[in-house]
Amino acid sequence: MTNTTSLTFINHASILVSHGEIALLSDPWYQGDAFHKGWSLIHELTDNEISSLLEKVSHIWISHEHPDHFSILFFKKFGRQIKDRGIQILFQQTSDKRVEKFLSNSGYPVDIINFNSWKKLSEDFEILCFKDGFYDSGLAIKTPDKRILNFNDCEIKDSARCREVLHLTGECDILVSQFSYAAWKGGKENLAWRQSAANEKIETLKLQAKYFKPKILVPFASYVYFSNSLNSYLNDSSNTPSNVIEAFADNETVVKVMAPFEVLVDLGSKVNNLQSLKFWDDASTKLETKELKQYDIVALTKIQQSFEAYKIRVFKNNTKWFIKLIRYLSPIAAFKPVIIKIIDINLVVKLDLFSDSLQVCNLDCDLSMSSESLDFMLNNSFGFDTLTVNGCFEEERESGFSKAARSLSIENLNNMGIEFRPGIIFNFNLISMFISRLWAVSKKIKLSEKPL
Repeated sequence: MTNTTSLTFINHASILVSHGEIALLSDPWYQGDAFHKGWSLIHELTDNEISSLLEKVSHIWISHEHPDHFSILFFKKFGRQIKDRGIQILFQQTSDKRVEKFLSNSGYPVDIINFNSWKKLSEDFEILCFKDGFYDSGLAIKTPDKRILNFNDCEIKDSARCREVLHLTGECDILVSQFSYAAWKGGKENLAWRQSAANEKIETLKLQAKYFKPKILVPFASYVYFSNSLNSYLNDSSNTPSNVIEAFADNETVVKVMAPFEVLVDLGSKVNNLQSLKFWDDASTKLETKELKQYDIVALTKIQQSFEAYKIRVFKNNTKWFIKLIRYLSPIAAFKPVIIKIIDINLVVKLDLFSDSLQVCNLDCDLSMSSESLDFMLNNSFGFDTLTVNGCFEEERESGFSKAARSLSIENLNNMGIEFRPGIIFNFNLISMFISRLWAVSKKIKLSEKPL
């Protein structure tokens, strides 16, 4: 035990904050891929490193359900040690309770924490969890000698949102925040959007530093690469830790890049990034020899079965006649058929919720993707969300993605507690947020398509 608070960087979006008898670990994803063969870690930890780490941990906080933060592999592989040590799992309140149920049914002690109120883990260690956007949450940590803010993937990127969060958390000594983009950015030809997205992340970090006034900024939650043959082009404009250091050269906030298991204790000591930068440069260089992941071919008969399961899920959680009413009467075109080119079996299909099956056709396509991606999307309620993050698809015509999203994101909304039934009007705020984000994506696609 120590009376000085330490922050140990573990990997990607995972840090360990320790003070006294409390050692709080965040978002443990250390091995394996994420987002359906779409992302991989720049550096993976060994089993021994993970096991040794868990011997020090008292609590694990999971920010949200995305697999680079909530790793099923981690809990399955190291579950026995977590349970034997009585490590407490902390998670946010959600409508679907999927993560909560998985953990509880698997025998983990789970504490569902309220938003926007301080919770004591000990007399000298307090946390405050706040919600952000659809899925995400951030965490403020308060000990006698430090205030730490963990923003992970939170979209705290304008002054109004900064002020809202600042009102809840106050200023901090250490800020840890995502430093590069982490989703599809308009397809292979949209280099301008990727460059803009990378720059936007840097400007967001500067804005966060302005409002929360950290002495030290630890860039994290971006130590990954797009590792599939269909999305590897997305790596071409990703920010590096060096980009963050350069951007903060004249800023009062000092950037500390951290390698796995590096410890930060003294905020007043001179920061040296040479060794950690070399670590990440070397790890990134090694990726050049790694093979990109490939998708398997899935037969159309199997995809048809998945489509049937998809329709059963959708109409179980939503009112069929009401969806059809929206389809024909809504001023925003929704639940229209989506035309998808299946690139590895060279077929075009029409995906229509009100059709008995996927129809092979010769229509102009909205999207193209592999047969395994389409099958995965239809088999999982989070499938379309996964596809938009891993970027293993292409938009085949203008507004194709927007059109597809207005049909295929229905289960994303269901997972947030929004069901398409007559009472949906009471979820107006979330629906408005979804529409505004969709509009913003469409706008960026169109801007990036204009000649420079």
